[in-house]
Amino acid sequence: MTLELTRLSERGQIVIPTELRKSMKLKEGERFIVTGLGDTIILRKLELSHERLRLKRLIRESSEKARKSGFTEKEVEKLIEKARKVS
Repeated sequence: MTLELTRLSERGQIVIPTELRKSMKLKEGERFIVTGLGDTIILRKLELSHERLRLKRLIRESSEKARKSGFTEKEVEKLIEKARKVS
């Protein structure tokens, strides 16, 4: 494990050193859980489950297909409501 130094900016931001970002394969926009205990701050990378990622992809693809087909958001909501009543 390598130790690196960083500092807190005036806006409360902390830079994660490049080597650590590379070794952990961190990308811009990654989310973290932050917790503190005494003088220790812990950042833990928030990992989405495979099923949640699959669901997000399905929603994105469905939205794109609906948009290309000319469906409006209102029409989609009406279809969902109708399908729920039938079930």
